[in-house]
Amino acid sequence: MLSKIVEPQASLHLKKLLEDCDAIKAAMVVTVDGNLCAMQQKGTYALERLATMGSSLMSLGDTITGELKMGFCNRIISENEQGIVAFMHINNELVLISITTEKNSLGMLLSHSKRCAENLAKAVSDL
Repeated sequence: MLSKIVEPQASLHLKKLLEDCDAIKAAMVVTVDGNLCAMQQKGTYALERLATMGSSLMSLGDTITGELKMGFCNRIISENEQGIVAFMHINNELVLISITTEKNSLGMLLSHSKRCAENLAKAVSDL
């Protein structure tokens, strides 16, 4: 149910994210239980299963940082041979996943994604 309520706002913010940052090739908003809310991409990526995997990864990050008494897990970064995937909480119910294929674009990926997540958090708090 949450995914249908959030979808219009999430789609607008994801579209702006991809327009504002050429390095970001795809982005999606998912619920913490793995449901896809919205997705935008410049290429053709198989992202369907990423919603579930992304929410599971953020849950694992929360568990690890909780166990270590390090507070809330804000983001997880996966640096790979062919790009970077960033996972970050929007709020307690939503996760932003953003993807770049440019290995030297970590800073841009994180700064634009963080701003998008903050703007989305404000937008969905009013719903």
